[in-house]
Amino acid sequence: MAVNPLLGNLNFDAIKGSIKEHLKQQDALLDYDFEGSALSALLDVLAYNTMYYAYYANMVASEMFLDTAQRDESIISLVKPLGFVVPGKTSARGKGKIRVGGQAYGRVPKYTKFTGTDNSGIVYDFYTIQEYSLDLDGEAIVSLSEAKTLTKEQPLLIDMETQKGFISGIETDINTLTVEVWDDTINDETGQQYGWREWTRASNVETGLNDSSRVYWLERSELGFFVVFGGNLGGQTVTQVGQSISEGQQVRVTYLTSSGQDGNNVGNFQIQTSGQLGLASVDTVSLSSGGRDKPDIEMIRFFAPKWFAAQDRAVTVDDCRAMLAKNGFVGGDQDPYAQFNVWGGEEMDPPRYGRLFVTLADTAESDPVAASTAIEILEKKTCVSILPEFVNPVTYQVRIAGNVTWEPLRTTSSRAQLQNIIAQTLYDAYPQRFSQIITGADVAERINRIDTALSALSSDLNITLTSDSVPEETGRLKTIQFKNKCEAGTLISDSFTAHSSLDVDEPVYLYIPDDAPLKYDGSQPIRARYYASGLMVDLGLFGKFFPERGLVEFSNKALSAEPVKISVQPADSSQYWNLKENMMPSLIVDITLVR
Repeated sequence: MAVNPLLGNLNFDAIKGSIKEHLKQQDALLDYDFEGSALSALLDVLAYNTMYYAYYANMVASEMFLDTAQRDESIISLVKPLGFVVPGKTSARGKGKIRVGGQAYGRVPKYTKFTGTDNSGIVYDFYTIQEYSLDLDGEAIVSLSEAKTLTKEQPLLIDMETQKGFISGIETDINTLTVEVWDDTINDETGQQYGWREWTRASNVETGLNDSSRVYWLERSELGFFVVFGGNLGGQTVTQVGQSISEGQQVRVTYLTSSGQDGNNVGNFQIQTSGQLGLASVDTVSLSSGGRDKPDIEMIRFFAPKWFAAQDRAVTVDDCRAMLAKNGFVGGDQDPYAQFNVWGGEEMDPPRYGRLFVTLADTAESDPVAASTAIEILEKKTCVSILPEFVNPVTYQVRIAGNVTWEPLRTTSSRAQLQNIIAQTLYDAYPQRFSQIITGADVAERINRIDTALSALSSDLNITLTSDSVPEETGRLKTIQFKNKCEAGTLISDSFTAHSSLDVDEPVYLYIPDDAPLKYDGSQPIRARYYASGLMVDLGLFGKFFPERGLVEFSNKALSAEPVKISVQPADSSQYWNLKENMMPSLIVDITLVR
């Protein structure tokens, strides 16, 4: 007798039908009515039981793997062996410029309190989590971290057997945590007790530890965080995992409790302290951002394996990215490349061997602390022969223009509605982030998926790259790098002010002559012109354009020290742009619907 399989589709009706067909083939049940109420009820129970168990087994299996797990508890458990600590809430961070005025020397102490106000008038507390020095003008740009509460120098009870202490609540921003241990040994230099000494947070892949290493580990639980010390395993001393806490030794912690994403978009910072700083004014440099209520699971999946593969060292570029991510250089917009990028000097034109470059969304001038911290992290973990260097981000305007065929009878949306949807779709697809590739084919495909009434062809699109920055001085030249192969003869500029030595009051424009061939070095001449009384006046040679390298060179005396908008076209009809290294795009959409 043939036996039908009981399981195929896990849908309830399919399971019930499969069981029914199986029973109908049994000799003992040939005369039974399987649609009768009694047997039908039993079949319902069997089908429900099978479906529930299959669903449960599927969920259990999914939660066992990092790629498919959904529950926070599963993610915490899976990345723990990788040495990656899943954060709880993350504080929003803003920047303010404090002005004491006339103070040649001074400082902004750690944990100085500020307040900020959002658009609804709700007031939030902010703190500095490090000390800042005032410059000679009595000014300093400070980074401010939002906090519902500041827990300062709170005693931490340590279980001597497990060497663990517990910080209750997942609202703790672990990036602000400071752990201090009382040390009553004598300092050989001063002859006095050390007193409170800050210990360093270590990872599960830390190397080079011994019984005198002042380190601790963090472990996440559903209810909070464990601070774990080493050197003691069930009463036995283990010298390779750091120094243990002895009986009666005091431990204290300081940290901020975060409001999460509620603390975003807060400004109008005001200092809340007494004394000389109480008279200071504060200018808002940037609104608070980056506050998160919970970690993004996709970012954990992305970074945790890379962090483990790096083994607390930075050999490859991915190691360096994982190292920065582990230390908090991750944006709050679910995008691992939104806030920073790392690349090797061998990838540059011309190559700079032995160099490692890092860029952040903020410049070194707007956030000097973040820039220096990123370099310091990489200096400690990279090879001795590799020199990390910070490079400011450069914004490039990416203009997507062209015609898209529109058939009104095939859609209920109006022309204006479709144009708005196209613009928003492209803005979402190409946000301000590092490491992006934009092609005409990809743009056309995204537009065509919006509505069946739309028909976009990459050949009808034009993607222009524009640099809007002060040319960088390199020796005797000023340069702009588009870092992509460009179409020869396509370089143009908006109007700009010429160098004072040229004695030209009219707006000046750059262009490539129509008949300019490529020279032996692969360059084309860049000339300048202006218009006086309706007549064009040529100012002569201003520089060279190397389309194959995407490089523009100017004479130092040709341009004033102002931003110059220079635009180029991609080298082929595919409209391909690779926005790499420190290139940060700013998108402009100019799509026209035509019948």
